[in-house]
Amino acid sequence: MCWLHDPARADQRHRHASKAARSKGNREVAGLKEEIKAVIAGVRGGDLFRNDAAVMIQGYRALKDFIALERQIKETESLEARIEELERVQAKPAGRWRQSKGA
Repeated sequence: MCWLHDPARADQRHRHASKAARSKGNREVAGLKEEIKAVIAGVRGGDLFRNDAAVMIQGYRALKDFIALERQIKETESLEARIEELERVQAKPAGRWRQSKGA
């Protein structure tokens, strides 16, 4: 069976996917922080009007909210997949060394 479909490697695949998703989100957050710092510096330096900066910050807040929403969706999907895998494993018939429910 290939690595992508091997049930024995499901946890390892999940860890790799979670790590990749987190690193993307962290880059986005870091990028937003730098942009916000640039807006603040622009206002302080007189290169950017306060009203323009306020509107830009509102846009950054909206982006932040969408990043948080994406994370929540990914976490929920990940948990659903893990629960489905646990349910699939639990639904397997009792093995030779396990007692069945009626015994």
